[in-house]
Amino acid sequence: MAISIAKASVFVTELLEVLEDLYWESASITVKNQCFNVVRLLQQELTELTKMSVQDHHYDYELIACSVADMSQCLDELVQLLSSEALRTRTRNHLTPLLAKSKKVFS
Repeated sequence: MAISIAKASVFVTELLEVLEDLYWESASITVKNQCFNVVRLLQQELTELTKMSVQDHHYDYELIACSVADMSQCLDELVQLLSSEALRTRTRNHLTPLLAKSKKVFS
């Protein structure tokens, strides 16, 4: 799924916000650790995206700060951990579609 750099910046920011909620809501240290791993990768990615010129924001987006394999592995592990985690309805409703979309955006 090809999206523009501008749309990717918005997506990464939105995903970061929901993952920060997840981090603070979760009682599981394992989920917190994996959430931290993903947040760390996304923050690095967002830092790189903000360095790009506004004139380049219409180009197709590709991961900059890490490999596709690293991002996919972190997100897959998080999804597996969340299958047994009790989340607030609001957080689950925001996070589930974002995680599904992230597989397409980051591939």
